[in-house]
Amino acid sequence: MKNCDPNGPLMMYISKMVPTTDKGRFYAFGRVFSGKIGTGQKTRIMGPNYVPGKKEDLYEKSIQRTILMMGRYIEAIEDVPAGNICGLVGVDQFLVKTGTITTFKEAHNMKVMKFSVSPVVRVAVEPKNPSDLPKLVEGEIVVSERHFPLILPRVMSTL
Repeated sequence: MKNCDPNGPLMMYISKMVPTTDKGRFYAFGRVFSGKIGTGQKTRIMGPNYVPGKKEDLYEKSIQRTILMMGRYIEAIEDVPAGNICGLVGVDQFLVKTGTITTFKEAHNMKVMKFSVSPVVRVAVEPKNPSDLPKLVEGEIVVSERHFPLILPRVMSTL
């Protein structure tokens, strides 16, 4: 992987999920560090909670489509060699925000990269009935983890 070898085993880091025109679907956007990724290729998809040797947060699936993302336009391409960035279709069912895609059975997942960005818009939300606050907080957390990774739910006291 250090050599960015296009003939080595595949190692790709998915850094973000980009919304598609299909409601609720995402392109997995990331960089190929080693090997080559292509449409129909069978891969191991490792989420951020994957621990080597365990089956949790590990999926063995084929890539539905490999795409080149150019601004708001996308173009389907056959394969992407090491050193390039691309989008993948069909991975959004297995990854929430970030992850590692590989063909190497003994591979470890890449460390989650932290980006220092802060929210642009803040919205205050409160339940009509104060006893429903725990349900509201739980709902916001589920929505932020699964559907809208850029939402940062915070509970603040207004006393």
